[in-house]
Amino acid sequence: MPKKYVHTKRGNTMRYSVSDIQNAVDAVQSKQFSIRKASETFAVSKSTIADRITGKHAVSVTHGRPPALDPALEMKIVNAVKRSAQLGIGLSRKQIILRANVLCQRTKIQSSYSKFHAGKDWWKGVCNRHKELVVRTPEKLASTRSRMVNNEVIGKCFDDLEKVVFDLNLYEHPERIWNADETGFNFEHKPVKIVAEKGQRRVFSKTSNRSTNITAMACVNGTGQAMPPLLIAKGKTQRCLHSFNTTAGPRDTVWTYQKNGWMTENIGETWFNDVFLRKCGPERPQLLIIDCHSSHESLSIIERAIEEKITLLTFPPYCTHYLQPLDRSVFGPLKRAYNEACSSFMQDNALHLVNK
Repeated sequence: MPKKYVHTKRGNTMRYSVSDIQNAVDAVQSKQFSIRKASETFAVSKSTIADRITGKHAVSVTHGRPPALDPALEMKIVNAVKRSAQLGIGLSRKQIILRANVLCQRTKIQSSYSKFHAGKDWWKGVCNRHKELVVRTPEKLASTRSRMVNNEVIGKCFDDLEKVVFDLNLYEHPERIWNADETGFNFEHKPVKIVAEKGQRRVFSKTSNRSTNITAMACVNGTGQAMPPLLIAKGKTQRCLHSFNTTAGPRDTVWTYQKNGWMTENIGETWFNDVFLRKCGPERPQLLIIDCHSSHESLSIIERAIEEKITLLTFPPYCTHYLQPLDRSVFGPLKRAYNEACSSFMQDNALHLVNK
């Protein structure tokens, strides 16, 4: 939908787009309408049509003063802003305005304004002229991760994957290609969006008052088949599992515990021996794609994998947020569903809490 420009003349407000102006000018130049008739038909002022026909103004020229900076310079600024966002070093609105002023002062750029100073109005005009710009809340990304995610590292990872799949002759056997990873679920869930009164200063949604977490180890193959999960509860003894309804979990789920509820090397070995090797099937060879965490590639796991003709392929360090298939396609929807279930559970009764 083209932008509607508002012109005010003698108290009357007229609304029309650039396409309306072009249609009116074409109608007059083709002698289909007079200027007066074209003005009535396309709701464009007569002076505007006349100025375009005589060449006083271009059809695309809008009302008001021209932009403060040269369009070519403004486009360079816009491209630099977009490039910075792509590199993970995006600029805020305030930073862009400050840098635009510094640029004008250092280069002594001549502006259409006698005393130009970039501010909120200038930024608003830039956004109106460049609709692709929008203010967004960025995701957190550690500097080590941002340095590792580059074409060379990512390209080598996919080259290695292609070579392994080709050497193992697994192109036609996606059921033998597995991806494993773990994720944490917190009892203090993230509330879903709610409907509230407009203008209300603060909006609350009740959550549990404990930040206890449980870790789930998942494994899925190329055809979408999933192994039973391994669940790690937070605790120091077997007694910590007694409060969980372990029989309500997926069939053959393996339950264990750790003092922080995290994955460790010993638990990783337990998962590989008691879950993966029992559920991956008798066909060989097979490929298991994991991240380079120490709990996933211990010496015991590597030796057992060699014995069982299981090839282990790890992602480059600090790249799993970008490459890990389970993170990209499974855990995100799963956690959204988990948050919705927790929110619904707590909304059914004011006394409900999400606990073991």
